[in-house]
Amino acid sequence: MRNKFALRLTNLLAASAVVAALLSGCSFNLAIPGVNQPPPETLSAPDISAGWNSIAGALSYDGRQPPYRLYPDGPLVKLVNNAAARDVSWAELMAFVKSDITDLNAYLPDRYMCGGFALDLHNAAEAAGIRAAWVAIDFIGESVGHAATAFQTTDRGLVVIDDTSSYSSGGRALGEAESHSYDKVAYIMIGRDYGVIPLEAAGSPLYNDYLAYLEQFRVFDEKRQAYEREAAAYEAELAGRTRLKEPEYSYFMSWHKRLQAMKEELNELGESLGSYYWESLGVVSEVKIYW
Repeated sequence: MRNKFALRLTNLLAASAVVAALLSGCSFNLAIPGVNQPPPETLSAPDISAGWNSIAGALSYDGRQPPYRLYPDGPLVKLVNNAAARDVSWAELMAFVKSDITDLNAYLPDRYMCGGFALDLHNAAEAAGIRAAWVAIDFIGESVGHAATAFQTTDRGLVVIDDTSSYSSGGRALGEAESHSYDKVAYIMIGRDYGVIPLEAAGSPLYNDYLAYLEQFRVFDEKRQAYEREAAAYEAELAGRTRLKEPEYSYFMSWHKRLQAMKEELNELGESLGSYYWESLGVVSEVKIYW
């Protein structure tokens, strides 16, 4: 008889679990009624062949404060702009967002919400000499809106960053690496789902990249489910035994190694998708950008 306590799959099963994180919107209507704005610029479609992003149909206001409150009965959004701020490259923007710690702030319902995150990132960027905008996003059939921060990069066009930290309790990382960031690149197209990709996994601001990311997640999720079925079958057949005779010992050892290989592949795939998989907040109906 031979001991094989390592044949137990408790850790493998736990590591495979994935719970989609839920990105929280603001739980109230942000807009202040009756505030007039000058005629905005309507943005054109992105130039996909050139890798230049935009949000077709989004309204862009220049030099105006957003007519929104940060939370119910709270203060107005107040952008602190820097006349010397400039547009930067995608790489420079990614480096700045990674260094900024706004995303680590606690999400406090009806006190510090998406609008506050977007405002603080905007003001921090402007203070660092990077031109930024505050973005209001509405969804079809929803009274709940959302806010994010936009940047006009010199080489990729419009980039929207969502650094709201709220996620559902019990949310799990896709891989085993511990996450220390909730920064996300937002993917926005009017009439389509609002999507985000963790900053470390985002390679472009174009919406097509988000669609490709969703396909990669679908493949990952299929492999995860296959692993969980196989692991459950292994545990059921092992039936809690820790001492096995040959040839049963070698049979389970071989099975265990296959499961370990499946787990390692899942972790690699999960880490390539970033720290979390975030569910969409809904289908975008309107986007307003305030520079």
